[in-house]
Amino acid sequence: MAATLATKATAITPAAAHRSDPRGCPANTSSQDAIEHVEKATWRMLSYFGDPLANLDAAIASDPAWMLPHLMKANCLLTLGEYRFSVMAREALEQGVEQNAGRGMQPREQAHLAATQACLEDRWQDACRLWDGILVDHPRDLAALIPAHLFDFYRGDSLNLRKRIARILPAWSPSAPLYSYVLGQYAFGLEECNLYPQAREFGERALALEPKDPWAIHAITHVNEMQGRYKEGAAWLREREADWAPDNAFAFHNWWHLALFHLERLDTATALGLLDERIAAGSEIALQHVDVAAMLWRLRLLGVDLGDRWTRLLPNWPTQAPEAGFYCFNDLHAVLVHIGAERLDLAHRVLDAVRARAQGGGSLCATVAGDTGVPLIASLVAAAEGRHDEAVDGLLAVRDTAFRFGGSHAQRDLIEQTLLATAIQAGRRSLARALVNERRTAKPDSPLTEWWMERIG
Repeated sequence: MAATLATKATAITPAAAHRSDPRGCPANTSSQDAIEHVEKATWRMLSYFGDPLANLDAAIASDPAWMLPHLMKANCLLTLGEYRFSVMAREALEQGVEQNAGRGMQPREQAHLAATQACLEDRWQDACRLWDGILVDHPRDLAALIPAHLFDFYRGDSLNLRKRIARILPAWSPSAPLYSYVLGQYAFGLEECNLYPQAREFGERALALEPKDPWAIHAITHVNEMQGRYKEGAAWLREREADWAPDNAFAFHNWWHLALFHLERLDTATALGLLDERIAAGSEIALQHVDVAAMLWRLRLLGVDLGDRWTRLLPNWPTQAPEAGFYCFNDLHAVLVHIGAERLDLAHRVLDAVRARAQGGGSLCATVAGDTGVPLIASLVAAAEGRHDEAVDGLLAVRDTAFRFGGSHAQRDLIEQTLLATAIQAGRRSLARALVNERRTAKPDSPLTEWWMERIG
C-alpha cells in the first residue's frame, strides 16, 4: 500500500493552492464550504460535541479531491483503537488517494499521508515522529496535533504528551481559533508527567477561555485523583457537571473519574450506581467498554456483589484475532471481563491471540504485546487459576514498564491494586505492606488505602 500511495502523490493544481484554514495552515482546496466543514470537524474532535465524521464526509462531498479531510477521517477512525475501525480507516484513505489523483498533494499533505500510513501499519511511534515533523513547520496544524496527542496516550508516552505541545505553544495566542483546547491538552500532558501545580494552572487557563473544554476538565480531575483529593475532586466535577456531562462523548470517562473518587472513600454504592446509570449505559466502543470493565474490576477487588454484570459484558469483547490481539490495553480489559464472568476459557483465547500478535512482530503493537501485554495478561490468568505466587512475580516484573501499553496513571492503578490483592492472597504480607506504603505517600488520607492495610492484618 505504501508504494502505491507514494506514486500517486503528485504536484498540486495551482488553482487550489491559495486558501488556508483559520489558523493559517495551507488548504489545498478552492472550496470555502469544505474548509468550514473541516473546521467544524476539528472543533468536534477537540470538544467531543457531535460527530466529526459527519462533517468530514460533508467536506469530502464539497471537494472530493481535497486530501486532508480524507486523512483526518482515517485518523479519527484510527484513534478509536479497534481493528474494525482500522479497516474503515484504510478504506477512507484509499478512497482519498483515488479521488485526489487528478489534483495531487501539497508537501504538508504528503507528510500527513506518510503519518497515517505508518499508523495503519501499527508503527505508531513512526506516525508520531512524522506528525512532529509537520508541527515543526506548521505549529498550528491541529490535523497533526490531535492524532499525535492521542497516540502518545495509547503508547504511554507521557513525555511527549507534554513536550510536543510545549514545542508549539509559543506559536499560539488566545486569538487563535481553538486555542483553549491546546491548553487543555497541555494540562493533561503536564499531569501525566506529575507536574500537578502546572497542570492545574493550564487547565484553569483553558477553562477560563472555554468552560466546556473536556481536556481541561479531565486534566484537573486527574490532578485531584493523583493527589488523593477525592472529596474536592468529586465536588468539583459535580459543580461543573453542566459543562462536561450533557451530550458530550467524553462524559462517560469523566463519570468514571467521579466513580473513582467515590471508591476512594469506600462509597461503593454510589460508584456502582454511576457505573450502571452513566458509564455502562449506551456503551458502544472499546474506549467505553474499557471503563466499564475497569470499574467492575475495582469493585470486585473490594468484594462488591456484581450480579450478572460481568456476563452481560461478554459480547462486547472479541476473543479471536484480528480483533483480539489488536491493542493489548484493550485485551487486558477483555480478560478482566472473562475472569469476572468465570470464563477462563475465553481469557486463554485472548492470551493466545496476544501471544500470536507478539510472535508476528513487525510493529510497535507486536513489541508491546510481547513485552507488556503477554506477561500482564498471563499474570491475571494465573491469579484467577489460584497460582498467586506466580501472578505476583509476573506483575512485579512489569509493573514499572506497564506504561508502554498505554493509558493514564489513574487507569494503570488497576494493575497496582490487583498486585496488592494478589500479594495478600499469596500470603506475601511484607510485600503487601510495602505496596500500601507507596500508596500512602500519594494518598495519605484515603479510606481505600486504609482498607487495604486492614486487609493485610
